[in-house]
Amino acid sequence: MISPDSIKKILLFQELTDEEIATMLSMATPRVFPSQAVIIREGEPGDSMFIMCEGEVEITKRLTLVMSEDTPQERVMIRLKAEDGVSFGEMALLENETRSATVTALTECRLLELKGHDLLKLVNQDHSLGVKILLQLARILSNHLRKANLDVVKLTTALAVALGG
Repeated sequence: MISPDSIKKILLFQELTDEEIATMLSMATPRVFPSQAVIIREGEPGDSMFIMCEGEVEITKRLTLVMSEDTPQERVMIRLKAEDGVSFGEMALLENETRSATVTALTECRLLELKGHDLLKLVNQDHSLGVKILLQLARILSNHLRKANLDVVKLTTALAVALGG
């Protein structure tokens, strides 16, 4: 379903052996989403991440904290293609909080879904593999935080300039 080359591009799997990747993928559930289907909706609870095998998605983020149902405003953050080695929803592997963005299928998408509770079982069964996966998750989330911090600085600077400060 997904090529070994594509899997090796995904940050979560880059430090894993082929055998460890096979173990991780054996826990995954294949999912198919038609074009224009919402895979993840911002604000809804999440407990899993997704690995793209085929297709293209668009990730959008609300522009305001409180949206009027008459005028929902979202910003396209990025478009991702499966062949680029794509995963999303990693934060949900560590916590059952609300999703931070909406992911919509632009084409039919074939995905693998990994549940957070399955990851915790794996961590308890194979400590060495668990440490590798959790370390990679920490790196991924650290990278996301670093980017968000940079975005905040840019927005703060733009606001200061706009206000004449």
